[in-house]
Amino acid sequence: MTERLEFRLGIIGGLGPLASADFYRKLTELTPARVDTDHLPLVLLSIPQLPDRTEAILSGSDAVLKQLLVAVRMLDSLGVESIAMPCNTAHHWFERLAAETSADLVHIVDSVVEEMGHSFTGRRVAVLATPGTLSSGFYQDRLLAAGYEVCVPSAADFQQDVNRAIADVKAGDLASAGVALGNALAACRQAGIEAAILACTELSVMSREVDGAGLAIFDSNSALAMACLRRLGYVAADVRPVVRRRAG
Repeated sequence: MTERLEFRLGIIGGLGPLASADFYRKLTELTPARVDTDHLPLVLLSIPQLPDRTEAILSGSDAVLKQLLVAVRMLDSLGVESIAMPCNTAHHWFERLAAETSADLVHIVDSVVEEMGHSFTGRRVAVLATPGTLSSGFYQDRLLAAGYEVCVPSAADFQQDVNRAIADVKAGDLASAGVALGNALAACRQAGIEAAILACTELSVMSREVDGAGLAIFDSNSALAMACLRRLGYVAADVRPVVRRRAG
């Protein structure tokens, strides 16, 4: 009889690959482990050939959903307890996916709202995200339900800078991504916004380099990682994420 490997967490990754690597690194760093065996047994499915999520949302295509369902069922077959998707835009299909799995599908926005509730006392929040995520509205719905005011800077280039930063990370040009993200955050400050959510996991890749300069910054990858660790009993409910910044 072949021994079966046991995985507690399943990750639907590759959306994009660098964002998934960032999530796995943060999950590892946030785990209170002393030796290898203290870490969470998990499986990462990397599916970078998944169709573009924003294009699918804006066109009404089900092509992404069909492939995400295949991924969820594959993780179910491995017996995982929880599933994480380190891709904000893919959460457009969250309810459909959650209905098809016996695992606990962890919502990235609920994870962000939980972190905000522990450390943020303001109200005015900007969501830095893809056009698909913004069009879907799930961030706005959950933030408004939690009592926050979702604000959009009036600067003409704000969304273009966000889009450019995301595209630059996907292309591996982190220096250019940092410039574009910095411009977007400056527009948030000028608009009197109190917090900015890195609501695309490509932007999460830049979280260690971000200079909030008066803005509270919430990283969706870090929040999702902490939510997974809490649900699976690896950290206590009142422990806050501390992701180390890179030495500059």
